[in-house]
Amino acid sequence: VPVDLERMMCRLISDFQRHSISDDDSGCASEDYAWVPPGLKPEQVYQFFSCLPEDKVPYVNSPGERYRIRQLLHQLPPHDSEAQYCSPLEEEEKKELKLFSQQRKRENLGRGTVRLFPVTITGAICEQCGKQIRGGDIAVFASRAGHGACWHPQCFQCTTCQELLVDLIYFYQEGKIYCGRHHAEHLKPRCQACDEIIFADECTEAEGRHWHMRHFCCFECEEALGGQRYVMRQSRPYCCRCYQALYAEYCDACGEPIGINQGQMTYEGQHWHATDACFCCTCCRLPLLGKPFLPKGGQIFCSRGCSLGGDEASASDSCDSALHGLRPQDGRRAPPRHPAVARSISFADRPLFL
Repeated sequence: VPVDLERMMCRLISDFQRHSISDDDSGCASEDYAWVPPGLKPEQVYQFFSCLPEDKVPYVNSPGERYRIRQLLHQLPPHDSEAQYCSPLEEEEKKELKLFSQQRKRENLGRGTVRLFPVTITGAICEQCGKQIRGGDIAVFASRAGHGACWHPQCFQCTTCQELLVDLIYFYQEGKIYCGRHHAEHLKPRCQACDEIIFADECTEAEGRHWHMRHFCCFECEEALGGQRYVMRQSRPYCCRCYQALYAEYCDACGEPIGINQGQMTYEGQHWHATDACFCCTCCRLPLLGKPFLPKGGQIFCSRGCSLGGDEASASDSCDSALHGLRPQDGRRAPPRHPAVARSISFADRPLFL
């Protein structure tokens, strides 16, 4: 991990831990692990980690340690807490970010506490899986969730992404626990381009996702798409020109590209314009839209006779009895990719927190 990044992570984790609600801050050092739950004896540390998948146990210099680092950065984005890690913000946005961060730490942030369930107690029910935690089992408790609320170690996960909560840091909201990233997104939209929470009064919404107004642009040429037609591919917006140049399919009949506003027929990797002129019998040119057809050697035919050549074709028609005993092969009609237009939404009349 680069030195600057490591320092930033250490400072942020220290800050989260300082503000979190936890019942036990005593430590248990272990040279074998990059991190251990505080307050446990060595044998309890082993018992805790034995509940987790092997590749997620943070042994020093292991895949588990690398997983932990990735999750720290993903679950606790620094730009969700401090303006210095964001792209340039307006002064009002900086104020909102500060209030947003402070309120989340004050009202929602917590750190799970690991301890043995007393053997003298019958047990409890895990909040995640609904199965029993027996006396003598190790469990994770979250004080913000209420007295007695507990989880199996492997069940202490974010409600949204279902990943283990890194270093047991959680955010509690409306009866559910979240990682920092998804708790923030529960309250405010996140820009798909820069990954930052949107504090501006307006943003662009498309396909159920959000962007800063200035960031909604073509993934290829970076042309602004606000109010313009676009096509979404793999959650990335493209202007019509770039999408056609990069991803247009070519018709197997005429060889011309199939435009984003045109219908197309597809079958086992082949494509045709959804027109009578292109999607038709190779031999007799009978239109096949909405009709059964017989594929052969990369071509399509209306009947067995046509598929065998001209002599038998003259004795056959599109209702040739040879097709009656076959299961009709229907090409899949793909709808035209009509470009959409993103809409702007305003947060001016909304409260800071939902």
